[in-house]
Formats: sequence, structure tokens, C-alpha cells
Amino acid sequence: MVSSVVTETELWERLGKLPRVQLGNFPTPLEPLQRISKFLGVQIFIKRDDLTGLAFGGNKTRHLEFGLGQAIHDGCDVVVNGAAVQSNYCRQTAAACAKLGLKCALVLRRNPEIERLKIEPQGNLLLDYLFGADVRFIGPDEDLEEAKERVAEEYRAKGHKPFVIRHPDLSGGFGYLICLLELVEQCRQLGIKPTHIVHSSATPTQVGFVVGTKALGLDWQVLGVAPFCRNGVPERIAELSNLVAKKLNLPVQVSPEEINFTTEFAGEGYGVPTPEAIEAMKLMAQMEGIVLDPVYTAKAFAAIVAMARDGRLTSEHTVIFVHTGGTPALFAYQPALVQALGLTSG
Repeated sequence: MVSSVVTETELWERLGKLPRVQLGNFPTPLEPLQRISKFLGVQIFIKRDDLTGLAFGGNKTRHLEFGLGQAIHDGCDVVVNGAAVQSNYCRQTAAACAKLGLKCALVLRRNPEIERLKIEPQGNLLLDYLFGADVRFIGPDEDLEEAKERVAEEYRAKGHKPFVIRHPDLSGGFGYLICLLELVEQCRQLGIKPTHIVHSSATPTQVGFVVGTKALGLDWQVLGVAPFCRNGVPERIAELSNLVAKKLNLPVQVSPEEINFTTEFAGEGYGVPTPEAIEAMKLMAQMEGIVLDPVYTAKAFAAIVAMARDGRLTSEHTVIFVHTGGTPALFAYQPALVQALGLTSG
């Protein structure tokens, strides 16, 4: 342990001053993975953020509580978001807007790999339509932020006040500070002292864990596992961590060198399942009855499996695996999973 800069109570109070709406069921459970822990020889717990309760759950519920809280605070009536065609963030945005009575417009980047596997609307995309979102598509090489702004301008011209969700923003950092505070209390209740928090990281989720552990003086190692290969992510995580700390008036400074982030398990790229991810999905499903998704959480859990097998994690470690959700996307990958599982159709 190192010296904390704030207490848990003070951190709760500072977060409580930010605009926020209630969308999820919190705290999410922290459960032991008893059979997998025995199998891998490492004590592993799972933080069930797949059970946040909004539209099949997932980590973006925490983001949206702060993001849409700001939208409502600003008097906006339309929310514009965008990402890949099977985006969990967009699916939960559409559901949150439906819950709050806001119009939702989504700009989705087509993924040739997914479209090759499954042409008709499936997974998250099907849910986007079900929740009533105004869905637009762009090509794989078009600028997403520019496309979102064009949609926002359309709505402004019709007399609406749009709120555009930028990527990445600070809301994920705030949301995962809340998650970190939940974990501190849950670990206290269970009488465990984690050595590692492992999760899928594309940036915002890791920001909250980094700021929270540093502010509270926790010696937990936060490892973000990338679902894709992209340059400059540790630098971006450090930058956003410092912005979150500044917003909350925390005397915390984070450097890129402090960020534990790996692309070792990303494979060929975003949205392309790896053999290790498929193995991790099967292991979790067949030993714990829990479903991972092939884009994010399976790659993150594959990291834990590999680290246990090569000795980077041992019986002396206590690991918290954060299940960030994403399971509806599983169904868009049905042909690839059928092949990987050795099944036949018909």
C-alpha cells in the first residue's frame, strides 16, 4: 500500500457532484470462479459488469450514467453516438435513450469481416433497431467523428438540441471509479486482497481503475488487455486519467509508463476472434456457465489463462477479472463459432 490522497468517502462525495442518471443495477456482483481457479492454480474472482441490467448489461452502462446525465443537464433531446456496427456502446446508448425518453441517432462503421459472416441484422445491430434508434452507416475508412457531427447538424436544422458522445470522453473514467469503489468494499467484505485487476481495455474503462487505485493508494496492478492493436493507447489512458483527476480535484498525476496495457492477445485485429479467445470462451462457459464475447472479454480472459500457464500468475496472486459485457455481439459471430466448435449446420 502507498499513501492515499483521498478517502473512499471523499471520492464518493466528489463523484456525487457530477451530473448523473440512474441506468444500471449497482453494485454488480463479485464472485469466485471456483472451478477455473482450481484448474489454473490462481485465485480468480469475476466482477459481473455483464449484469449491469441495461439491455443485456455491460460496462457502457456506467459510462452512460454520467454521459447522459450531462446531456440532460444541458437540455439536450437527441443523443448521437457511433462506433463499429456491432458496438456494445451503441446498443446500450439506444436502450438508455429509450429509457430516458431521448431520441437516439447512431452512426455505425461497417465491418467487412462481420458482414462476410452474417449479412442480415444480428446481435447488437438488431437490438439498435429494436430500441428505435435512427441508424446510419459509414464505410470502414470514413471519419466517424465527422459523420456524427453531420448527423448532429441534421437534427439541429430540425430544431433539436443534440448531444454528441465523443470518443473517448471522461464519462467512462467516472463510471469506473464507481466500479473501483464497489470493488474495494466487496473485497473488504470477502476478506480478499487483490493483486491484479484484468479487463478488456480500449481506453475509458482502464482510466477509472488507474485513477482510483492511485487516489486510494491501492497496490493492485491494473492490466488492460487490448482488443486491437493501436499506437499511443497508454499515452491516451494517462492523458484521460489526468483529466479525470483534474475534474475531481484529485492531486493525482499519471504517466504513460505507469499504464499496464498489452496488445499480446489482440490477434489480427478488432472484431476478429483468436483461437485463444475461443478457448477462453469455452473454458468459461463449460466450467462456470458464464458467457464471454469474442471481441473483448474472451481476449481479456485469454490473457489470464496464458499468464497462469506461463507462471506470470501463480497461487500467490488474487486476480479480479472484470467482465465488461458484450455478449449480444456473440450471435453476429455464429458461423465463425460454429466452425471453431467443430459443429455442422443443418
